[in-house]
Amino acid sequence: MITRHLSIVLVVLAAVHVNQPIHAERPESNTTEQTSLTSVRRASKPELHVSDFEDLQALARQTAATSYVPEPPLIPVLAQMNYEQYREIQFRHDQGVWNDSRHPFWLEFFHRGFVQQDRVDVYQVNHYSQSGAAKQIQYYPDQFHFGGAAADLNVPPSVGYAGIKIAGRFEPEGDPQELLTFLGSSYFRSRTADTVYGTSARGLAVNIGMNQDEEFPDFRSFWVQEPSPSDRTVRVLALLDSPTLAGAYEFSFDPGATVSQMDVRATLYFREAPDKLAIAPLTSMWIWGDGLKGPPLDERPSVHDCDGLLIHEGDDWTWRGLARLPYPSVTSTAVKDVQGFGLLQRDRDFEHYRDSNARYHERPSVWVRPNDSWGQGRIELLEIPGAHEGIDNIGAYFVSDTPVDGNHPMDLNYTVFFFSDEDALHSAVVPIDESGSQLLTCRAFDVKRNDERIMLELKFGQPAPDDGDSVASADAFTESVDTHGMTDHTPGFVDAAAQLIRGKLIDQCVERTATGYSVMIEMEPTEDAAIEIELTLKDDKGNRVSETFRYLCPHETPTFTYPAVYTRQE
Repeated sequence: MITRHLSIVLVVLAAVHVNQPIHAERPESNTTEQTSLTSVRRASKPELHVSDFEDLQALARQTAATSYVPEPPLIPVLAQMNYEQYREIQFRHDQGVWNDSRHPFWLEFFHRGFVQQDRVDVYQVNHYSQSGAAKQIQYYPDQFHFGGAAADLNVPPSVGYAGIKIAGRFEPEGDPQELLTFLGSSYFRSRTADTVYGTSARGLAVNIGMNQDEEFPDFRSFWVQEPSPSDRTVRVLALLDSPTLAGAYEFSFDPGATVSQMDVRATLYFREAPDKLAIAPLTSMWIWGDGLKGPPLDERPSVHDCDGLLIHEGDDWTWRGLARLPYPSVTSTAVKDVQGFGLLQRDRDFEHYRDSNARYHERPSVWVRPNDSWGQGRIELLEIPGAHEGIDNIGAYFVSDTPVDGNHPMDLNYTVFFFSDEDALHSAVVPIDESGSQLLTCRAFDVKRNDERIMLELKFGQPAPDDGDSVASADAFTESVDTHGMTDHTPGFVDAAAQLIRGKLIDQCVERTATGYSVMIEMEPTEDAAIEIELTLKDDKGNRVSETFRYLCPHETPTFTYPAVYTRQE
């Protein structure tokens, strides 16, 4: 069984908006010249000077040649603190490294405690100094404000940091804000000027979605290059470490108003070959929405960071709607040479969420683009039940069909995009056919059941401006009008080609609507298990006019026990 979810509790990860720049440079006394990459707790690890990616590759290679050293336990006063205490520990903005008028980016830090128990070492690299040496940034308790329930904590200066934040501006003349975070295992996430934090990325996942414990590699150390006044990108090096491997990672981050781009280069060195290596994993949350209603006393129609997985390979575009079953599930899509995949939040209509605090309609979509061929493999979607919206329960990643060769390093080169609506990254995430015509996409779906049968109703259309204005409203399912010119395809007879696994197709109907097409399929389960559905719209010549829709439809309405915050009762 899966004994450790891919999830982490989402604490202190909401976007931090700095009201104004604080003109206070980090005192030079808070950094020390790097003479060793390791603190006392990692004394057995190799020592090497690091100032560029080649140095880091050498360190990762040497690290993998030694035995894995686990992180020592965090001191009890921090390990045993509760959420209320932890949220009261806030970094003081005036203590940020490079927080002055000369630098476009600056560094802030996360404190250790609660679920964030691992330590990271952080170095700054200045290629403009005479030595070019990396300097370790030292932790001091007075860098943080300990308020409220945390005011009486006695924290020794040897504790160190849990993670790092990159602050700056999404646009040159914009307000200073938090742009990027690295916190917990190998998690990192970003957003844009018009979105808030949501779906995260990970450096790597090992043995995920298997009948064994998942291995969580950790970023142990970071080297952040000091930006020059004219820089619009920030460069971060990171050492990854786990029982089976070590890795050198280079991140080049370019924040933007509607698209933030993270270029990732990595080399992995193996202590042993893992059973399963998940490349470019994404992590998100889906609790209820299309196909599943929430608890009766919660009036929000949808609660999720993303509403589907999009996969692009050649002329094939696949959209997999998300489900929440009472048990973990893994579905896979075979690919020969994937061009991109991502967890998207297509639905941007506030009325479909009605949550002014969580702002789910403003969560970013995240897209992964390989920059070289990954070869034949599969994109897996991991869905676990999740107890509440504070727990990530969705994972998506690439797994190669070629077994890992533990005797040779593995190079990775890909880009992760964080963006707002589909227009922001139109060329990458808006499906087209082989002629360049735009395909219809699934904008919403609904599931209804009676004693014997299941009715799945889908809405196909194209993104409207800002993807709001009721393009996926319930009215679109039933309004049938005789209009033409909806797409670049000839508006004629359109039918649905549907295939079911563990289900029998009883009937299907396709109707033209004001915004595209409404598709109804009626089916019966043939087993006491979820029905795998695949559906594509085709014209009277057999040509595709839509992306392929896939969905793991529960054969019966799932039931969950929600926390009292949703139901006012257990």
